[in-house]
Amino acid sequence: MKMRIAKYLPIIVALLISGAAWAQEEAAPSANEEVPAEQTQPVTKDTVTIQTITSYLDRMNYIYKVEKSVKIPEVELLMRGDNGNYQLRIFVDDPRKVVYMCINRLMTVPDAHPRKNAVLQRLMELNWKLLIGKYEWDKTDGEVRLSYTFSTENGLGYEAFAACFQLLVLTADRDYPQLMALMWAPEVKPAEEAPAGKPEEGAKEKVTAPKEEPPAKEEALPKEESLSKPEAPSKEPVPSKEEAPPKEEAPSKEEAPAQETTPSNGQTEA
Repeated sequence: MKMRIAKYLPIIVALLISGAAWAQEEAAPSANEEVPAEQTQPVTKDTVTIQTITSYLDRMNYIYKVEKSVKIPEVELLMRGDNGNYQLRIFVDDPRKVVYMCINRLMTVPDAHPRKNAVLQRLMELNWKLLIGKYEWDKTDGEVRLSYTFSTENGLGYEAFAACFQLLVLTADRDYPQLMALMWAPEVKPAEEAPAGKPEEGAKEKVTAPKEEPPAKEEALPKEESLSKPEAPSKEPVPSKEEAPPKEEAPSKEEAPAQETTPSNGQTEA
C-alpha cells in the first residue's frame, strides 16, 4: 500500500499545484475581460467626497466651513464681489453621484411682490444666455439662487471644479445689480405710461405751441330751416285803383226803359 502511494505521489503533487494556479487565474480576471456591473467596486481615485471638495478649496486659498452632521455633507463659504457679498454652498450627494453648488439667497422675490413677473421674466432671459449655471426661484419663500450641478460618475477634476466655481460667482456679481434695480423699480400705472415717440430721459425736448386750426364755417341753413322769427303771413295784395274793376253804372233816366204799366180798374192810359 505504501509503495502504491509513493508511486503516485508526484502525480498528486502536480495536480495540486496546477489546481492552485487555476484558482488564482479565476480570482484575477484579465484586463480585456468584461466584469459584470454587480461585481465591480468603485474606484478610489474617482470617488468624490467632502474631503475632495475641501482639498480643491485649499488649493484655491479659500476659507470655508464644513457641515458633516447633516445627511448630505456641505461646504459653506462667503464670496465678495464688486457689487455685493454672496453666500456659496456646495453639497456632496454621493448616493446620487452629484455635487450641487449654488449662490444661496441671491435675492428674495415673494409670490405677492408687485414686480415678481418682471423679475422672473428677466431670470428666464438670462437663463437662455447662460452656458454654465441656471437661475432658480422657490415659490414658497421667494428665494432666487444661481446653481450648477456636477456629475461625479467618473470623478470630478480640479480644473473643471475651479472653472465652474469662479464662473458662477462672476455671473451672480454681474447680474445682481440689474435684478435688484428691476425688482425695486417704481410701478408704472397705465395712466402714467409715456406716450409713444417720447424722447429718452435727458434729451432736450423742443416744445412748440400747437397750432389752432380755424373753426370750420357753419353752413348756412336754408330759409325754411332757419331759426329766425317766422314771418307774418302776407296779406292779400290790394288791387290798385287802376286795376280795380269798373263799377256798374246806374242807367240814366233817358236810357231807363219805360216801365209798362198795367191798366188798373179797367182804365187805359190816354
